[in-house]
Amino acid sequence: MSASSVALIGPPGPATAFAAAGLLFVRYDELPADLTAYRAVVVLAGNYPEPTRLASAPLAEYVRGGGTAYVEFAVDDGFLPGGPVRDAHIERIFTREALTGIEPLSILDEHLSRAQEVVAPEGATELLTYGSVAGTHKAVFGPPEHTFPALLDIPVGTGRLLYATTALSHHIQGRYKPVRRWRRLLQLISANLVGADAPPDLEVFTEPHVWVASGEPVKLVVRGPEKPQTDLELVEASPGRYESEPSVLPDGEHTFAVGNQTTTITVGPRRERYRRMIDRGIAWFDRAGMFYDAPDGSEGVAEGFSNEIGFDGKLPFRPVPRGDCYTQTAHAFRMYADLTGETRGHTVAENLMRHVVEEEQLTDRNYLYGAFEPRGARTDLTATNNLFADDGGWISLFALISGHLESGLRGVESLIRTANTELGLQVDPWRTPSTLMVKGWDEFGRSPIEDGLDLTSHWQSSALCAYLYAYGITGEASYLEIAERGLDHMASHHPRARLETSRTCEAGRFLLPLAGGYFYTRKPLYLRTMLDLAEYLKSRQGPDGGFAEWDGKCPPSNEAYGVDEASIFQANGDPVTDQLYGTPFAAWALPIVHQITGEPVFEELAHGVLDYLSRIQIDDPDDDQLDGTWQRAFDFDAWEYFGSNADIGWGPYCVETGWSVAPTLIAAMQYLHGRPFFPPAPAAAASATGAASVVASVRAEFDSIRRGEPAEPAFHRREDGRIVRVQGGVPAVLGDLRAVGEPAWARNEPVNSYEIYVRGADNHLHHTYLDDRVGQGRWQQLGDLELADDPVVAFNPGADAVEVYVLGADRRIHHCSMIDVRGGHTPWEPVGTLHFTGSPAVMYDEKLGSVRLVANDTAGQDRRTRKVNRWHLPWQDYSHWITA
Repeated sequence: MSASSVALIGPPGPATAFAAAGLLFVRYDELPADLTAYRAVVVLAGNYPEPTRLASAPLAEYVRGGGTAYVEFAVDDGFLPGGPVRDAHIERIFTREALTGIEPLSILDEHLSRAQEVVAPEGATELLTYGSVAGTHKAVFGPPEHTFPALLDIPVGTGRLLYATTALSHHIQGRYKPVRRWRRLLQLISANLVGADAPPDLEVFTEPHVWVASGEPVKLVVRGPEKPQTDLELVEASPGRYESEPSVLPDGEHTFAVGNQTTTITVGPRRERYRRMIDRGIAWFDRAGMFYDAPDGSEGVAEGFSNEIGFDGKLPFRPVPRGDCYTQTAHAFRMYADLTGETRGHTVAENLMRHVVEEEQLTDRNYLYGAFEPRGARTDLTATNNLFADDGGWISLFALISGHLESGLRGVESLIRTANTELGLQVDPWRTPSTLMVKGWDEFGRSPIEDGLDLTSHWQSSALCAYLYAYGITGEASYLEIAERGLDHMASHHPRARLETSRTCEAGRFLLPLAGGYFYTRKPLYLRTMLDLAEYLKSRQGPDGGFAEWDGKCPPSNEAYGVDEASIFQANGDPVTDQLYGTPFAAWALPIVHQITGEPVFEELAHGVLDYLSRIQIDDPDDDQLDGTWQRAFDFDAWEYFGSNADIGWGPYCVETGWSVAPTLIAAMQYLHGRPFFPPAPAAAASATGAASVVASVRAEFDSIRRGEPAEPAFHRREDGRIVRVQGGVPAVLGDLRAVGEPAWARNEPVNSYEIYVRGADNHLHHTYLDDRVGQGRWQQLGDLELADDPVVAFNPGADAVEVYVLGADRRIHHCSMIDVRGGHTPWEPVGTLHFTGSPAVMYDEKLGSVRLVANDTAGQDRRTRKVNRWHLPWQDYSHWITA
C-alpha cells in the first residue's frame, strides 16, 4: 500500500514506533480538514504524558462515513471515549481473546503510564486491558476483578475507531517491555488499519547469542510460523523452532541472513571477552555518573538506578551512599588497578573505604558497637537504619580484604555478638537498633532463630565469609570455629533452606562460604554440599550459561502483585535470571570453588555463567545510563531485560553499583587473576603477633562496653574541618559539619552525657552530645548569633546546667545555658556591654558556687565577672575583683 493511503498526525518521535512496525504514512502536525483521500488515519499522543486536545469533527465525519482510524490518549468534545486521566501505578496491560496474533493474557509492561479510565461504549470490543496482574509473560491468574480498557475497537457508523486509552506509540521512548511483543502489537494494529496481513513473526538468532568462545560450537535458530529458506539446512526441533547443526566457526564476526533479518555472532578467546566486559563495566561508573562530582571516589559512589522507568525512558538516579556498595565497588577498582597497572583504581578504592571505615561504622559505646550503618554516614540513634546482617557481613569482609584490620574485626566481632550462640548464625538479620539496645548481646545470643532464617544463605553467607577471612589473616581459631558451626548446620540440612528470593539465588550465595570452609578444614560435608549445588545449578542452566530462577517468592494472586518484595519471575520455567541477588555471586564463587577443589564441574559452570554475563552486558553507546552495565532481570528466551515487575523495592530494571555490577566485575577479574581468594592456611598468620594483638585489642573494646566501663572522650577538628571524637582509643568522625575552630565540651552529669560545641564554617555555634547509652547526637545550630571566636563551656552543678560563652561578631561576650532537658538551650543574651578581643576563660568556682569568667577587653584591660543565679554581675577590672 502506498504511503499516501495513511495519514498520521503527530510529532516525529511517536511516529517512529509506527514506522518501525512497517506502516507507511504521510505525517502531519495537525489533523487535515479533508481526510477522504486516506484509507486510514492515525492520531498519536504528541503531548504525552498529557492527553492531546483534539478538534475531532473531521475525524468523526471520516469514521462515520466508513473510514478506519486509530487514536490514542486524546480528549475532545464527545466523539472519543472519555474518562478521568490517572497514573497506572501497578496496573499492566494485557491482551484479551479478541486480539489476533498475540496469545490471550499476554503481558505488556508500560512502566507507570498515564491513561484514561474509560468505560467501553456499547458494541465495542476490548482488545487490550489495564489491570493489576501477576505473571512474567502471562497473566497467570487471569484478569483481576477491577480492570479498564487499554485498546478498544469501536464500530462507528459504517467505520471503525481503534481507541487507545494510553500512548501505545510511547513504547520505544518509554522502554516498554518486552520489546518484541510491543513491536508485534503495533504491527498488528497497522495491519488491522489497512486491512492487510501482518508480516510473519520471524525471529532469527544464534545459540549461544552474541559471542562464543573459540573452538566452541554454535547453531542458527529461527522461530516462525513455517520453515524458512536459508543457505543452512534447518531442522524443526520443536513446533515453530528450526535449528541448524552445531558447528565450530573460526575467530571473527559471522553474520547470518534469513529473509529480511540478520543476526551476528562473534567468536574469540574467552579471556579477551572477559577483559572487554571488565573494561566496559568499569567505564560505566564514570559514564553513568556514579561517582557524583568526584571521579576519584572522594565523595563516594551512588547506589545506582531505581527500577521505575520515567516518561522520558530514564531510570531514576538513586544517590543513596550504601556501605556495601562502597566496599564492593572499592574492591572491584582495586582489582582493576592490579589488572591494568592504572593507579586510579587504588585511589578510588582507598577513598571509598575511607568513607566506610571512618564514617559508617558505629563506635558509640553501646550494643551497636562495631556494626555498620548501611545507608550512609553514622548519625544519631533515631536516624540509624536497620542494621542488616548481610550488608554488615559484606562490609566487614571487604574491610578485611582492603587492609582495614581493626575496622573489619570490629564488624566481625559485632556479627558474632548478634549470632545465636549454639548455631553461630545471625539472629533477626534485619535487626533494628532498638532491638539490639533493649536485648543486649547476651540475650541476642540466647534468642532462637525464627522462620528458618538459620538456613538462608541470603542472610548468612556474608557473615560466614567474614569470619573465615578473619581467621585466615589472624589465625584466631574462634573465628573458624563459629564459621564451622554455622556451615555444619546449614550444610547438614541441605537442600532444606528458607528462600528469600529464590532457590537459585540461595544456591549461588551458599558456594563462597562453603568454599572457604572447605579451604581451611577439608571437611567432606562441605565438598558434598558444593557438588550438590553444582548439580542443581546445572539443572537450571540455560543454553547461554545463565541460571534460571526457580522456587521463588512470587505473588500467589493478582491482589498480591506489587505490594511486597518479590522475585523477578512468576513461575518455575520462566526463563529469567537475577543479576542482583544471584548470577554475580555464583559467578564470583565458582572460579574460587574450582581453584580450591579442582573439580571440573565448577570450571564448566564458571565458564557458562561468566560467558552469559559477557553476552547480556548492555551494549548501547548512545545510552549513558546503561551502556556497559547489567539490570536485575534478564529473559534469556526473549533475549532482553524483562521480568515480573512485582517487587516493590528492586524490580527487573534496577541497577546497583554493588550487589550487581561490582560483584560481576570481581568475578571476571577473579577468573583472570587466578589468585587465591581466601588467605593461606593461617599457620603463618598465627605467628604474626601484630594481628593477634589487634584481635585482643578489639575484643577488649567489646568487653569493656559489656562491663559498662566508662571511657573519657576527646574531640578535635581535623584538616578538612570535620570534628573527630576519640574514645577508648577509637576515632569517629562526627557528621558532615565543617568547623573553623576547635570544639569545647563539658560533662553533663545529670543526663549522663557530654555536651560538645563548635564554631561552624558558617560562624554559628553548633551543638551535639555524646550520651553514655544511646551515643552520639546530630549537630544542631544554636540560634543565629554570629561568632568571632571559639566557644568556651563549663558545667554548673549549682544549676545543673552547662554554661556556654562565645565572642560575638559584635565583640561582646554572649551566653546561653543548657538545662538538663535534652537540647534545651536558653536564648542568647549578652554579658554586659563591654567589647572584648576573644572568648573568656571560664571555670566553676566551688567556693563561691558560681561560674567565673575572665576576658581581655579591647582596651587591653583584664575583666572578670561571675554568674549568680541566672544573671551575670557587671564586668569588673582585676583589682576590683580581688578586693570584692
